[in-house]
Amino acid sequence: MPYGVIICTRCRKQAQIIDIGISKTIRCQRCNASLVTRKLRRFFSSEKLEDAISARTQIQARISESGAYPLQTEGIEVPGTGYQTFGDELNDKTGYLIGNRGIVKKKTTYELVISILRSSGNRMPYEELRKEALYMDIDREELDDTLARLLHAGEIYKPSKETIGLV
Repeated sequence: MPYGVIICTRCRKQAQIIDIGISKTIRCQRCNASLVTRKLRRFFSSEKLEDAISARTQIQARISESGAYPLQTEGIEVPGTGYQTFGDELNDKTGYLIGNRGIVKKKTTYELVISILRSSGNRMPYEELRKEALYMDIDREELDDTLARLLHAGEIYKPSKETIGLV
């Protein structure tokens, strides 16, 4: 099944991977705009999901750096479709990155909370910990659940009502 990488035409701040030929419409994950896939410009396409993920990551990084993807990139017109595609091939740098990347393990909530506490000298007020955790996309409910489990496991302690410490 071929995969393609597109950018939302409304917000221009979200690159997404689509199944080419299967989805007729999709929603932008950022602005929730409804997008008709046959009218979208494909910036990359591949039979392999891993290649599409790598290309999407690179495109999203460019968007994050500049605020928008440069639209003056050269592409080729696909006859009869009305959109441009930017090839099935990867450049040398992308190919090297795909071939040499290891499996990146995402840190668990436990590891993130412990790393926050370590970076602050093994102890910090709960409200500061909550702000740091929110910055790392850990909501209050998930933080409280994680703290309860770490407390029960003996990994952390509460020297006072409002302070959390690492054992």
